[in-house]
Amino acid sequence: MTTNDNTMQALRKFAEKAKKIMKVPALKGHLGGVDFFIITLTLAEVPRYIVGTDPNPDLSPTLRENRRANPARFAQIADYVVRNQNDYRFSAITCTYGKNGDNEPTDWEPFNPDAPVGSTGWTLGILTLNQEDPLIIVDGQHRLGGIEKAIELEPELRNDSIAVVLFPYIDLRANQQLFSDLNRTQKPPTKSLNILFDYRDVTNRVVQQVVERVSVFKGRVNLELASVAKSPTEMFTLAGVYQATKPMIKGAHKGKLVQEELAKENNNEDEYESFLTDAWEFIAEQFPEWGKVESGEMNIAQHRHEYLHWNSGVISSIGEFVGFAMRECGTDWKDAVKTSLTHPDNGNWRRDMDQWQGIVTAGKQVLPRSAVRFQLVAYLKVKAGLELTEGEKEVLATLDPDIQQKIGFQP
Repeated sequence: MTTNDNTMQALRKFAEKAKKIMKVPALKGHLGGVDFFIITLTLAEVPRYIVGTDPNPDLSPTLRENRRANPARFAQIADYVVRNQNDYRFSAITCTYGKNGDNEPTDWEPFNPDAPVGSTGWTLGILTLNQEDPLIIVDGQHRLGGIEKAIELEPELRNDSIAVVLFPYIDLRANQQLFSDLNRTQKPPTKSLNILFDYRDVTNRVVQQVVERVSVFKGRVNLELASVAKSPTEMFTLAGVYQATKPMIKGAHKGKLVQEELAKENNNEDEYESFLTDAWEFIAEQFPEWGKVESGEMNIAQHRHEYLHWNSGVISSIGEFVGFAMRECGTDWKDAVKTSLTHPDNGNWRRDMDQWQGIVTAGKQVLPRSAVRFQLVAYLKVKAGLELTEGEKEVLATLDPDIQQKIGFQP
């Protein structure tokens, strides 16, 4: 064999070997008895190097290294990325390496091997991994699926990058334990906090402004918790006000009370904020107890349990009804709302009134939001003299005849 042949053979072996390794800048750390690394990959590289959870639906959960993926979430994440290309954010993906080899990387070259352990020179370096030994995802499989779909829809996203945290693969049980450790302490933010912090959503922004502008809401709406059941000062959560306001936004547009649909491109947030502030001030006038809490005459902690109009399911149902009245009655919506909310049969919205049984209450308990919403809207329509849907008629027809008589419903 000639020298040239030897050289070519050596080059081929080097090239073949190079295909099987990945060299990336990395940050090395130590946690819980093992070394880990943090690298970045472009979105185009993520699906190339990272292996998702086994898609086989028949695979036993005991054999999975991750929970079963939900493809519907892939599309949701991709939609989020594509719609917010200039300011979307992802947390790091966590993977394990070395399943088919050992739990050490192929090579780790610190920038300064002589630097003290833990210093920058020692923790920053070049990590070498075997591409034939894939990175197995432990946390972030839905981000992985969403990334794949997003770069299909918008190829320019391929050059964006994401952080990847790498732990050594030990065995199946260790991967399952890692998944559990990463997720056991996670607590999703409340609906209120999501509304407060998500400024991209125009409805969120409008509702936040309404809370600031409506007199009875100022200082009496909890902006982050899921409940204010024991609060001595707060009447509602931000999520509760949001749920009640959203149908009013739609009703205002459908009833031509506001000309254009609420949308970022229409630049009409101020118009909706003013209209909805007026609407909520009007609604508040129909509940004298709200004003008494505002003026300090009533301690809500002592009287909350006596009235239904402070319950989140009830107030969201009232918002649903107000939105319907706006849509059906147009500029006369306030007449319909005042008639229904102040009707004598409401018993001043006291919780212990018999006519609320089966509509809002069952015994001493308030029914779930889903039941209250449908039945209470139907009840308020009856009081306002508005037409019921066939479904609403069927629901009210199931009530006790004595309750039907008290609320003025004739099947």
